[in-house]
Amino acid sequence: MKEKLYTIGEVSKLVNISIKALRYYDRINLFKPAYVDPDTNYRYYKDSQIHLLDLIKSLKYIGTPLEEMKEVQGLKRDEFFSFLTEQEKIVREKIDSLMEIEKIIANAKKGLQRQKDYPQFGEVFFSYEEEMQIIQTKAKGIDPKNILNASYSKLKKFAASTEGFRNNGYGAIFPYKPYAKVNEVSYQYLFTPVLTKKQTSLLLPDTEVAKIPEGKYLCITFNTISSDDYFTNLQKLIKYVEKHQITVISDVYESLIHNNYSQDQNEEFIIEMRVLVKDE
Repeated sequence: MKEKLYTIGEVSKLVNISIKALRYYDRINLFKPAYVDPDTNYRYYKDSQIHLLDLIKSLKYIGTPLEEMKEVQGLKRDEFFSFLTEQEKIVREKIDSLMEIEKIIANAKKGLQRQKDYPQFGEVFFSYEEEMQIIQTKAKGIDPKNILNASYSKLKKFAASTEGFRNNGYGAIFPYKPYAKVNEVSYQYLFTPVLTKKQTSLLLPDTEVAKIPEGKYLCITFNTISSDDYFTNLQKLIKYVEKHQITVISDVYESLIHNNYSQDQNEEFIIEMRVLVKDE
C-alpha cells in the first residue's frame, strides 16, 4: 500500500508548526521532505516521518538550540538519557535563577513599602526586622562627615558588578554609646545587602559576609545629611533609649537609601538609624 503524502501546508496544520519554520528546517537539514516535485518545487512529507517533528517540538520547548537538535537526532538511547539529564540540570538552574529574581523583586517592593510606611522624619519608632545578610568591609576611619564621598567606593564598585535592585542602598555600623559630638562617631564597617547567592562567591579582597540579626529594632529616619541634623537625630535615638530605659543589644546600623534615580534631579537620600533592643 502506497504511503500517504502530506503537503507542507497540511503538515503545518497537523503539527502546529509554521510553513516558514518547516522550510527553514529543510534548509538546515533538520527535517527534510520525503519528496520535492521537480516541476513545482512543492514539498511532500510521508506519514511515517511526521513523528520526527515530535522530537523537534519537544527540544524547542525545553530551549535546545537548533544547531544542537541535529546532534540529538542521532543519539542512541543511553546517550539521549544523558542528554535529558543535562537538560534537566539546566532547567533547574533556570528555575533557581528565576526564583532568586522573584525574591529580589519582592525584597525591593518590601523596601519601598517600608519607606512609604515610615512615620514622620525625626520620629523614633519600633520595627520588627528579619535577618539581613550583608557584605561588609572595615571602614578605616570613615565617619558621617564623608559618608557620600569615596568612602563607599569599594562597595559601590562591588555592587555595580552584581545584579539586583539595591534600593536599600549602603550602610555603616558604629558602636552604640552616648556621644557628646558628631566628631566622636566613627564607622567600624561599611556594608551593602546581599541580593543574590552569586554575590557571596564574588567577594572582593577585605570584604566578608555578615548578618544583621532578626529582632525588634528602635529606629529613626531623616532626609538631610548635614552634620548638625545627623547628630540631632542620633541624639533623639539615644535619649529615647535612656528615657524609656530600653536595653540596646547591638551596634547602630545605619542605612543610606537613595530616594530617586533620575538623572535630571539632585541626589536625595534617606538615612535610617536602628539598634536591636531587648524585646521585653
